[in-house]
Amino acid sequence: MLRAFWRRSRPLLMITFPMLGTQLAQTGMGVVDTLVAGAAGTIDLAAVAVGASIWVPLVLFVAGVMVALTPLVAHAKGAKDKAASRTALQQGIWLSLLVGLSSSFLLLYVTMPLMQMMGVDEAIQVPTQEYLYYVAFGLPAVAIHQALRSYNESIGLTKPVTVFAIIGLILNIPLNYLFVLGWGPVEAMGGAGCGLATLIVFWVMAIALLLFTRFSRYHQNVKPLADFSAPNIKEILRIGSIGLPIGLAIFVEVSVFCVIALLIARLGPSIVAAHQIALSVSSLAFMVPLSLALALTVRVGHELGKGTLGDAQAAWINGLQINALFSIINACVVLLFRESIVGLYTDAPDVSALAVHLLLYFALYQFSDAIQVGAAGALRGYKDTMVTLAITVVSFWLIGLPVGYWLGLSQQAPMGAEGFWIGLVVGLTVNAILLLARLKWVSKQHRLQMA
Repeated sequence: MLRAFWRRSRPLLMITFPMLGTQLAQTGMGVVDTLVAGAAGTIDLAAVAVGASIWVPLVLFVAGVMVALTPLVAHAKGAKDKAASRTALQQGIWLSLLVGLSSSFLLLYVTMPLMQMMGVDEAIQVPTQEYLYYVAFGLPAVAIHQALRSYNESIGLTKPVTVFAIIGLILNIPLNYLFVLGWGPVEAMGGAGCGLATLIVFWVMAIALLLFTRFSRYHQNVKPLADFSAPNIKEILRIGSIGLPIGLAIFVEVSVFCVIALLIARLGPSIVAAHQIALSVSSLAFMVPLSLALALTVRVGHELGKGTLGDAQAAWINGLQINALFSIINACVVLLFRESIVGLYTDAPDVSALAVHLLLYFALYQFSDAIQVGAAGALRGYKDTMVTLAITVVSFWLIGLPVGYWLGLSQQAPMGAEGFWIGLVVGLTVNAILLLARLKWVSKQHRLQMA
């Protein structure tokens, strides 16, 4: 039985593992930021936490929009249409520039009013603004990198993307220590140094992947960047019509986590720091189900491009089974070692105690989180994005966040950070149930249409 399960799982896992390496490396950059900022002090850690709660949703929105290239190129590869692959990437890069520059503008000019509106502790506002100033200039690089990444992963070139991500992580470590803590003639910048290190790494990774896609022997058959075409509004809108709901769905989900961080910020630096530590651990563990979801988009897209609808359904069922298995492993590891894990981030007793407690809720929502992200990944393979967006809005913003706010900050049940994490459990569970139902319906409709 186990041998049969492995045989079914192997094609999907062969795509997943390199993607997991990429996701872990990129998330590892955030973990490094948290660790080094924590060494600089609680205020710096809180500033990076609040700053991340603002820029991470924007980055994931940008990345989500460019994920539209994954099903488009996967379908084209399945149909052996080289011209469609080339057009998708080139017009996707034009779209990435527009989205990246717009996101930079928002980060530069909306950050301070947003923090003031959310009642963020005044001691955190200035260092947060300084940190985000540098990150803003890296967002166009993020957009270009994600377009190139989606293209490469869609045609099976996952390992080079992973290698560049690991190089970025390795580079991020000494740059963080250099700019945050200072060394020699370089003065310590505190939390702002994390932003400068992130800016440099973003551009290094984008340029490296651009050069690989242009000159690598693996791309000489299609030559996706040769004879680069001018912007085609119709094609850009087509990509955007698929990518915008994906980006918004990801933004809606992640922004809930980040709005929670901003709401918690009024409770003081120690509680913000504890929340950030728990969120950092959660983000790292989430990379396993997220990577498998990205692989599901590719796998389902390939099968649909070939017209093998039964294999597409078998792929997403197998993917959800694997994700459920990994969710149990993640929960058990964190439950057993949560005190040791938190000890890597801080030795402040009040921060440690709350972070250890919040990780109990992390373990509780693992199964729901794995199912909802896997179902969303499969739905992207079917190019079904608008309903996914609507379901995500309802689950997180109309159910999860209000529940968390009422439990966390209302006079009736002032549970603080713990209340918001209970709200996350509720939102993720509702999202998992609704997305799974949608996936079953979409898969059935595709098979009926081809019958």
